[in-house]
Amino acid sequence: MAVFVGETFRPMRHRNYLYYWLGFLVSNAGAWIQSVAQGWLVYEISGSAAWVGMIGFVRAFPLIILSLIGGAVADRFPKKRILYITQSVQLFSAIMLGTLTALDVVQVWHVILLSSLNGAATAFDNPARQALVPNLVDKEDLHAAISLNAIAFNGAAIFGPSLTGILVPAVGLAGCFFINAATFGAVFLAVTLMEFPAHTPRTKKQGMVRDVLEGLKYVATNPVMLALISMAAVASFMARPYQQFIVVFAKDVLHGDVGLAGLMQSAPALGTVIFMLTIASLGNIQWKGKLLVTAGLSFAAAMIAFSWSRNIYLSMALLVIVGGMNMTWQTTINTLLQTNSPAEMRGRVMASYTITALAMQPLGQGPMGLSVANLGPSWALTLGAGVSGLWIAYMALVRVRQVTKLP
Repeated sequence: MAVFVGETFRPMRHRNYLYYWLGFLVSNAGAWIQSVAQGWLVYEISGSAAWVGMIGFVRAFPLIILSLIGGAVADRFPKKRILYITQSVQLFSAIMLGTLTALDVVQVWHVILLSSLNGAATAFDNPARQALVPNLVDKEDLHAAISLNAIAFNGAAIFGPSLTGILVPAVGLAGCFFINAATFGAVFLAVTLMEFPAHTPRTKKQGMVRDVLEGLKYVATNPVMLALISMAAVASFMARPYQQFIVVFAKDVLHGDVGLAGLMQSAPALGTVIFMLTIASLGNIQWKGKLLVTAGLSFAAAMIAFSWSRNIYLSMALLVIVGGMNMTWQTTINTLLQTNSPAEMRGRVMASYTITALAMQPLGQGPMGLSVANLGPSWALTLGAGVSGLWIAYMALVRVRQVTKLP
């Protein structure tokens, strides 16, 4: 057990990574508190579930439009400076939302505007943070470090939403937004304490557009990079929006109440924590390509099985597997993209991944919603998971077999 724990948290021996992880763990908890409170606020003032869905939908557009520029910025400027700016923008957004709510003047368009501002900040923040991680740990600890990052996000997803239910009666919706604002203090402290690698100015001087085009060309002409990005895009658009519709299965398929819906929403996050602790404990896995394909196909298969389950306990167990396999798949792609791209191109490569991992998922909610309405929830999830699984199998086992051989 001691060996397991030691290997699992091996990246924590790097002081910079420890600060990084703790800072963003606290911030992620605040983000989840704000997300739940914000959805409740929008539903309360609009009375429309459509507006609740629109908040996540509009956030995707700044990610799509600006992420490639964000990747070029991450490769060109000191990442410490970028993080200070992006975190300040998100702090400002939380304070503004809290103030408007406290003054009882908040309207839906305020929330949409601030959500879009957060999306724009994330477009610059995410590539910089992703590209920074390889500089915080040794190469053999990178996969474990990315797995622990997933634990920081999804661990917060387990207790963050539950904590909101306690906080709203105690401090109100505005208080929840101010609490989120306060959690950014942990990020600023972490970034201040961290020793960032010395920034090396680019020797090749060219415009931002040329930087973006250079990054796109690199991904497009590298078969492995293109295969990894395309698999992530298809899975994010076709399969990963499933979580938005868990409430439909709780109510209409399993005939449960809101309590069951909450438990089912937490099950994938629990699976993520369990699976990521296991992956982190394995250390520097030398068969990441095979793990990637196995996890991607298992994710699709478990989702199809869940879509046809009519037993509450079996559905919960399958959701744990779905969440675990989904995050195993994502962290492995993340690791392979970072370890197989040159340092001077890493920010732009991770920007492409940001678009596929963060933006394609909310965009896929619309088509999946139409499928749920017209085909029923079971066939809708089966269709999305089936297409995702077939594309993964085709790209990794037929088109670019080199993917399965990646160490």
